Amino acid sequence: MEQDTEKKLSHRAEARRDKIFAAALEVISRKGFHQTSIADIAGRARVSRATVYQYFCDKRDILASLTDRVAQRLIDAMNSWAPLPVEPGAAGPSLATGEGLRRMIDTRISEILDAISENADAFRLMIRLKRGNEGLVDDAPARIDDHVVAILTRDIQAATGFGWARSCDAQMIARFLLGGIQKLLEDAFDRPDPLPLDNAAIASEIGALVFFGLAHGDLITTVVRSQ
Repeated sequence: MEQDTEKKLSHRAEARRDKIFAAALEVISRKGFHQTSIADIAGRARVSRATVYQYFCDKRDILASLTDRVAQRLIDAMNSWAPLPVEPGAAGPSLATGEGLRRMIDTRISEILDAISENADAFRLMIRLKRGNEGLVDDAPARIDDHVVAILTRDIQAATGFGWARSCDAQMIARFLLGGIQKLLEDAFDRPDPLPLDNAAIASEIGALVFFGLAHGDLITTVVRSQ
């Protein structure tokens, strides 16, 4: 009976900690670290300041724990994306066509934009940290950038190996694409009229840029003829 009581208390404490994390993410990502107070976070979480201090030493301790948790959440979301097949035949014949490759690229771009839309506060926080205007040093944004670049590089190298894409510096192209995506994030989160990232037209436009920039000439020809 005593063990059951301890488990209940532990679950309750963990739930309260998660609630504080969620409140801190929402408030800090929108107001900024220096403009956010412990009272702001406690108020959003609907707990007392004393409760917040039961779990964290200070505001900087909250941010350090928060960024690590957010970075892992975003990396886990990206790891759930289906990778390109390791062998051309495993994908089926449709992917080896121009239209099939174009659909695959659009799908990957949509996955990236969906992950951003579903974790808007998390990405907003990463943008603030990456800019460095919070006066804080954290490697979470770099870890996320490296993970996105690794995934895109893997995709491009696989497509090149299968003869679907032209020979290129896959990592350089991946970093270039990441830079464009980050600019979209800034426009989505910092403008008075935010850019809606869940707009299918955005994924299609980025997909077209990637396809016509990287696809093998023969596949581009088949798509152009079909249009």
